[in-house]
Formats: sequence, C-alpha cells, structure tokens
Amino acid sequence: MSNIAQVIVNIPTRSIDKPFSYLIPPHLQGVDVGWRVLVPFGNRKVEGFVIALAAERPEGLKTILDVLDTYAWFNTNMIETAKWLSTYYLCSLGEALRLFVPGQSGIRTQKAYKAPDEADFEQAAVILENKPVEYSTVLSYIYNQGSATLTELVKLSENTNTILKFFLQHKLIVHSDTVNKRGKSNTTTIVNLAVGREVAALTEQQLPKTCLAQRRLLHALIDNNELTTAQLRDLNITPSTIKKLASQGLITIRTTQVFRNSYDTLCKSATKITLTEEQEHALKAIIPLICAQAHKSFLLHGVTGSGKTQVYINAVAEARRLNRQAIVLVPEIALTSQIIARFQAAFGNDIVVMHSKLSVGERHDAWRRLQLGQAGIVIGARSALFAPVNNLGIIIIDEEHEFTYKQEESPRYHAREVALIRAKLAGAVVILGSATPAVETYYQALNGKHTLLPMRKRIDNVPMPAVTVVDMRQELAQRRRSVISPPLQEMLAETLANKEQAVILLNRRGYSTFVLCRECGHVLKCRHCDISLVYHTSGNTLRCHYCQERHSIPDTCPECGSRYIRYFGTGTQKVEESLNLLFPTAKIIRMDQDTTSRKMAHDKILSAFANGSYDILLGTQMVAKGHDISNVTAVGIISADTALNLPDFRAAEKTFALLTQAAGRAGRGAKAGRVVMQTYNPEHYAVQAGAAHNYQEFFESEITFRRQLNYPPFTHLLKITVQANDETIVHRNANLLASELAQILTGVDSSIVGPFPASINKIKDIFRVNILIKTTDLPNVTLKLTDVDIISRKDIIVDVDPINVL
Repeated sequence: MSNIAQVIVNIPTRSIDKPFSYLIPPHLQGVDVGWRVLVPFGNRKVEGFVIALAAERPEGLKTILDVLDTYAWFNTNMIETAKWLSTYYLCSLGEALRLFVPGQSGIRTQKAYKAPDEADFEQAAVILENKPVEYSTVLSYIYNQGSATLTELVKLSENTNTILKFFLQHKLIVHSDTVNKRGKSNTTTIVNLAVGREVAALTEQQLPKTCLAQRRLLHALIDNNELTTAQLRDLNITPSTIKKLASQGLITIRTTQVFRNSYDTLCKSATKITLTEEQEHALKAIIPLICAQAHKSFLLHGVTGSGKTQVYINAVAEARRLNRQAIVLVPEIALTSQIIARFQAAFGNDIVVMHSKLSVGERHDAWRRLQLGQAGIVIGARSALFAPVNNLGIIIIDEEHEFTYKQEESPRYHAREVALIRAKLAGAVVILGSATPAVETYYQALNGKHTLLPMRKRIDNVPMPAVTVVDMRQELAQRRRSVISPPLQEMLAETLANKEQAVILLNRRGYSTFVLCRECGHVLKCRHCDISLVYHTSGNTLRCHYCQERHSIPDTCPECGSRYIRYFGTGTQKVEESLNLLFPTAKIIRMDQDTTSRKMAHDKILSAFANGSYDILLGTQMVAKGHDISNVTAVGIISADTALNLPDFRAAEKTFALLTQAAGRAGRGAKAGRVVMQTYNPEHYAVQAGAAHNYQEFFESEITFRRQLNYPPFTHLLKITVQANDETIVHRNANLLASELAQILTGVDSSIVGPFPASINKIKDIFRVNILIKTTDLPNVTLKLTDVDIISRKDIIVDVDPINVL
C-alpha cells in the first residue's frame, strides 16, 4: 500500500527543486498523484503538489496536514507538461506546476501568534509588571482568542511590533501562521417553501402582527416559491427570521455555488455564415485529424480579414461534437471580448474566460467549471494554456507571432512551444493563426514541421487597404514639424466628413518621451533605472515606465541650474492634444496602459468605439491587433519605424508585423480602407513589405539576414543575465561566468557572445550584463548548465529562446 507522498512544495524559490516525502495519514488515504495538499515545511504550513506515491516508510517523516480540494487538481497531461517545461526552460518543477494554479497558489498564509502549550498568564503578568498597560492588553487578547493575526493586533497598539518582539524573546508567545484557501467558491442561499401555498398562506394570516419579517418572507415565497440571497437582502430579511421559519418546517434552506463571470453579457446571436473556398480547404485538412485524435500542427497563414476566426469556430465545433475540449489563446487581453462574443454566439455557455485581469475568484470559478465538465472551451491570454482540461482536442493560438506569448518572468516559457507539447501528449490538434507568422514558425512550416494552410483573400474579396508612406525627413526639410503630417490630416478630415472611423497608432504612451535641458544637454533620468523619464500631463508628473516611480517636474535643470527645460519626443497624450486642436469636434478615445489599468477597461473602450460613440481610437500597439470594426476605414501610423532603432535582431520582424496588423484594421467592411504610414526610414524592407501587405517579400529578406548571422531559426539562443547592485561587481561576475561557460561548453556546438551591458543596464537599482549562447544542440547545453547548477544562482537569470535579447 502506498502511504508515502512525494510532494513538490509551492515555494517561489529556485534553490528548492526536489520532491519531499510526507506520510499520508489514515483519514487522507484517498490522496493520490495530482492532489494539492497542506504540509508542514520548516516552521511554516505550505501548499504542496503530490507528483508520486511510494510504499517505503523512512523514519521521521512529517505528515500531510490536510487536502485543499476533494479531487485531484492535476491530471497526467498537466504533470507531464510541467515536467517538460521545467527541463526545457530551466526552471524548478514547482514553478512549472504553479502555472496550473489560479493566482499561482491555492492558499494565503497570514502571520499569527498564539500562546505556547505551557503558557501561564499569571507568570506572564509578573514579566510584564513594569511594562505599559498595552503589553497586558495585547497578550490578554492573544491568550483569550487562542490565536491572533498581526492585522488584528496592530489595532490594539501603535507599538505592536515592539511588543511582539518582547513576547517572542521571553517565550510568552509563539508563531502560529493562519492558512486560508484562496479562490473560495462563491455561494448563495436559496430559500424554498417546504409546505403548500395554501398552508403557507394560512400560516401567514395566523402569525402575530408583530412578526412582520416572517409574514413578509412567507408572502414573497407564496408568490415566487424560491428566493436567493440577493432577493432576501432586498426584502430586508435577516438570517434569524429564516431560521425561525425553517425550525417550524415551513421553509427549506440550501446553499448553491454561483460561478462568477465578467463576460456573461457579451453573447450575441449567431449569424449563418457561408464559408469561402479557402476556409473550406483549411477545415478539410484540420477536421479529419481532430476526428482521428491525432496530434498535428497547422499554420493558418491568412491575410487580415480573411476569416481565420470562423475556421477556429468550425474546428472547435468538431472537437466539441466529439466531446473533446478546446483552448483558444489570444495575445492581448484587449482582444478577448471580440473573440469571446463570436464564440459565445456559436457555443453559448460552453465557454470560460481566463486572463490575469480577472480576480483569483473568477479564475478559480472558470477552472472549476472546466473540471466539472460544465464548459468545454477556454479562451484567454497565455495563462489559459494551463487550464485543467481533461480531454483536450484542440489548441488554437491566434496571432501566433505576438511576442506577448513569451513570459518575461520565471518560468520564461513560450506559449506556442508549451502548446505543441501539451497537444502532443493529448493527441490534439494545434492551429497557429496569423497574417504575419513568426519567422521561425513560417520556416518550420516550409520544412514540414507544421502543415501550411494559406488564406490569401479577404472575405467577399474585399481589397486590402491602400497605403501611403510619408517620408518624415522630407516633412522636416520643408519645416513641417507637426506630428500629424498633411496626408494624415487630409485622410482624417475626409474620414470624419464621411461619418467613418479611424484608428491612430503610436507605440509610445505618455506626452513626451524625454525631458532635456537645452543649456547643457542633460536628460532627466530615473534615479533607479538607466532610462529617461516620460512626461505625463495627467498628474503633471514625470514617470519611469520600468520601476513606475513618479517624479515632480523641476523648475531648473538639476545639472546646471538652467531654466531652459524642454519636452521632446511624442507620446499618445501629445498626439491626442494635436488631434483635438486639428479636429475640435471629433470624439477621440485613447487606449494605452494609462487608460486601461482598471478591470474590463479594454472592453469598455473598444465597445464604445465599435458602437460609434467615438470617431477616432488612438493608442499603442493594443489598437493594432485583431479588432474587426466595419466602419473603420482609415488607419494612421505615426511612427512606423520606432522598433527599427532597437539593437535587436528581431527589430525588422516586430516592425513588419505591427505595420501589417495595424493596416489590416482598415477597410474590413463594405467601404474601402486607407492607411498612412509616417516613417523616417521608408527604404527599409520591413516598411516597404508592410506597406505592400507582402509577407513573402519580407520573409525572403529577413531569412537571408538570419542565415548570414546564424540567428533563429538556424540556431537556438540562450540569454544569461548577470545582476548585481554594484556596476563593478556585475561586470566582474559576468566575465568570470563567460570564462566558466567557455570551459563547460567545450566540445558542444555552441558559441558565446558577450558579456555586454543590457540596453537598459540598470533597472530598480540593479545593474544587468548579458551573455548570449548560440547553439544547435540545445538539450546538451541545458544539461551542462544544470550539471554545474548555474540556474540556481540568485544573481543569474537564464532565458531559453528569448524574444527580447536586449
């Protein structure tokens, strides 16, 4: 009999990366692989994940304290995916398993204190004899309550921390952390009549006139037969009134779970859609594989407006017909509402939504509905990939090229790669959809890893929008310094005159991108990060977009004392101001991180714009992706080549994708679309291909460049970042590490680039130096790094297949 559980403790530290053995107590013999448990670890109670069982019984084992659920949280697919993820991305298994838990932890621990077993308040009183009365007050509260949290105790005294330190030194109290389960179910009380309406009516008449609440409750139940917590509250019915009638056998009380859903109002009725020839061709390739429960990946390469979403819906419908579940990923929270509305129209309540802006409770409810089989489709950002689906049939990654699918904190996984593994383990199909596929993905499709399904035409053969490229160098030469060029002004004026809508893209929020002293050239920088401060008109402050610290605006230059401080560069706030001056009657709404910090803010902005409440939608890259609004006929791109100036081998790819996606928002309905791209680098192949909507032209130029410099897809990259709070130390440690790596990787097909300072070499007072490893033998390299335990060092970050090499 297996009575030993191998448990991965859920502690966010890289130094603990092995399972610990715990004894399963007799009353928890149902615990099995995949269960979440509460275990003692040191002097704490922590969450743990059972990954194996054993029959041996070593001496001195601690015992599992409790279970967090009444069922296994992890299935085999989830555990095996986590194991692969931890090996490939060089993170701990605990970090990988945490991805499958809403909020990354199933418990919330709060510091608490209690009396020791041998406590004697009278003896304690002697120790406190010369102490202020507040000492006795706090200790008395702890002893009387049995246990008290720090939150409770700080209300008793301003000196609580000093008092508790004294108590601990004299062993008058001991630590006793309280553990609460996170993501608790949301329940409601349901009250029903337990007798017939005639009996209830007679009872109501016989009740004394002073029993107003009881009579009111009976009368309401005679009319409705059932009342919820909210309805009882509206009737001003207290729990005591309910208990009195229940004790008399007149009513019954039951508690039922209520699933929270912020998207339950999006549903629209489905419209019958006739598939295009290209859509039918794609589905004829995909559906047989779903029916065969065979793993296969497809690259659906469709121009903007070609109907990729309808292919997704039909493929998911086939999976659901076979009672298999589906995961649909979108790259941005801003895109979820539109695709959810389309899927709700087709599948109704068979959908749950998952992304980080939802509360832990909402995510927990979504998880639970999937586990109970009450829903078969999960839609969301990359975290939705880790939903607890037990019979996975299909994974769809919309806009698969987007860099937001790569997580920038540990574990630094890419959703596309994890999806391929999870689908392989489940015998499921993967659809990678994009108008601008990642260079690596398209190269793999050409070489047979994915089946390429092209969709070259828009629905109803709607033409691609006409693109005008404006050379801003010529504008400057003609002394036209406005951020809105004449061609863009003209297009916007005509659009507004025709009662049509426009989207303006500037991938830079704020008002001015830097503040400079014209006397000495000093640029105001964040004191914690090596980056210029950005001026925001809201609050009239300077902000750091990395550490988020706000700075007041100086009257004089802090370097030379000059008053000649000026604002340079252009952000979304400044463009909004310019648009208001040019088009005072136009209704403009801005969408960037400053305006979308609140929950559901993206949806409210896009909904208002789609409903015609605004004429112009202005924003950062989140306005450029996925939105399908038929009245949008004009798109303006303020600074088309911003990303080209970054020292990143993916700069051209990012630029081309953003330009193509932004241009694709125009002319998706019956009206023709137009686009104006403003650039200082119109000759660049990424700009020219983007203006021509020509992916093939871009790919051929880009793949030649990648091959010459031996960049992905011809090699794998590992980025190793060395960190320290001292600049001299970080460079010394990086040089030592580079030498160590050269020795470790001797004989392995690899090359080392660096060390070199990160492009922003200081963030939050931490200096950063990067080392790149290029290799065609990634498994061997990661194995070598694991053997010498580099990945557990606190001053080192290892990023496998990094998206950002800066």
